[in-house]
Amino acid sequence: MVEHYFDMETTGLAPEKDKIITIQIQRLVGRTGEPIDEIEIFKEWESSEKGIIKKVLPLLTCENPFSFIIVGKNLLFDFMFLKERAKKYGLRGLDLRCVYNRAFTDLKHVLVMINEGNFRGYNKILKETKITNEQIRELYEEEEYEEIIEYIKEEAKIFTDAYRKLRKKMPPLAKHL
Repeated sequence: MVEHYFDMETTGLAPEKDKIITIQIQRLVGRTGEPIDEIEIFKEWESSEKGIIKKVLPLLTCENPFSFIIVGKNLLFDFMFLKERAKKYGLRGLDLRCVYNRAFTDLKHVLVMINEGNFRGYNKILKETKITNEQIRELYEEEEYEEIIEYIKEEAKIFTDAYRKLRKKMPPLAKHL
């Protein structure tokens, strides 16, 4: 089954006041996690926040929940944020029951387990990007869009590299259960 890497960049952590500035999706080979296509980045500055949400919401509907598996890190944050921002524009919001019924893999939980069960610092397991998440708002306000795009590509590569390694190393662990 095909997987899709899913991520978003926002201007902050509060969906009632912050906004989505990019939504990115990349098709991956289901058995290996290898990227199939270039990452597709929907950019708020090229259309609008409402416009990019409208493009992505159909992918997350209840119809055909097993058409692909969503893969990412901290996906529940992304889904909740997307749901709240869609509601702001009067768009038929993301039904979280559909997300619950959909196959998805969130590496956040795996990374916490690798980090000896500690939430604090679980992100440090992945390689660091040159730009931090906290700098995205500043880059956005300064209209440094190319730097944001480079960050997104770097972050996606770090994620897919780690995901591919985990996909390869985890199945043998089943014999220990």
